[in-house]
Amino acid sequence: MRTKLIFNTRELINKINSSKEFFEIKENKDSLAIKKRRLTNRGRAFSIELPKVIEIFPETLGLIVGEGYIGDRRFVFANSGEKAIVEVINFLKQFKLPIWNYLEISVKNKPSSFKNQCKLFWENYLKIKIERVRIRKEFNNITKHGTIHIMLNNLLIARLLKEMVDISKRKVEKDRELSKDYMKGIIAAEGNINVKKATNCVYMVRISASKKEERDHYKRCLEKIGIRIYCKDMPTVTKKEAKEKGWKTDKGRAGAVLINRWENFIKIIQLELLNLNEDKKKKFFTHFKNNKFTKQFLAFEYFIDKEFTMKEAQNYFSFSGRHLGRILTLCKQGYITRRKINRVKFGYKLTDKYKELHSLLKE
Repeated sequence: MRTKLIFNTRELINKINSSKEFFEIKENKDSLAIKKRRLTNRGRAFSIELPKVIEIFPETLGLIVGEGYIGDRRFVFANSGEKAIVEVINFLKQFKLPIWNYLEISVKNKPSSFKNQCKLFWENYLKIKIERVRIRKEFNNITKHGTIHIMLNNLLIARLLKEMVDISKRKVEKDRELSKDYMKGIIAAEGNINVKKATNCVYMVRISASKKEERDHYKRCLEKIGIRIYCKDMPTVTKKEAKEKGWKTDKGRAGAVLINRWENFIKIIQLELLNLNEDKKKKFFTHFKNNKFTKQFLAFEYFIDKEFTMKEAQNYFSFSGRHLGRILTLCKQGYITRRKINRVKFGYKLTDKYKELHSLLKE
């Protein structure tokens, strides 16, 4: 069963009420009737009906924090992943307000039929009518079906979302299960799988975040779920700095949290942190299997349910020192146990922990 964060709508509104902006609340049987009072000459009064509690999955929260925009009067979310879009739309449906959308497509070096293919895909997948299509002729396409933008225009909803995000960030940092699901949304929104061209294997998972406080927040959540950060953050480079450095692009670069090391990649797999974006998941698994340590790990499958000695491993791996060194490493990590046979000889056996990870990687 999925964990939810649940907020009392009345309490949230009381938090955002001020001398400049005040929302009156009237309780109905199954909802709250809310009316905005006009206290100044700015803005206008309005009324709205909202549920008594607002529910949000930590995954959805991560998506909103990663790629959502919460303005003074509107909320916008843009993504090219099917699961991510569905998660956010399902969250917004509880407000029972109009959800607007438009599709953005980069068409450089694409056939003229690509626009209609993308539009038809999203209309069939989401069972909606695409209201507008924005064409970007200057960019090469990097998505399968373009990027969907979904919007909800309401001042009160924008205020409530800001308050919910602030409260939730503090909560997820302190709870392992919340952090795990939250990081699924963050990685689906802002995660990038970096592959080294020379070896064709994953060497880093990068989570983009321009501000240092955002990166620190992500690192606290990652450490809560057992992923240790060894690399220094990638710093943000502004457009001006990019020009001064003589970069080919003058757009600059967002900063990022960098996740490296094989044991951290294994945690990403075991915690299913890539499950909200199938393209990123496929790319990760494809190139992670090219990692030398992964190949050596899988090579031990010959010894599943067999006890073996170092001499037997030497013969099987043709005296390959790298494979033999992995025996001691895998012992330390709990994938192999050993028992003393005599004064100088040990027997080794693959553990259930090895079998579980082996099965996961073979899938």
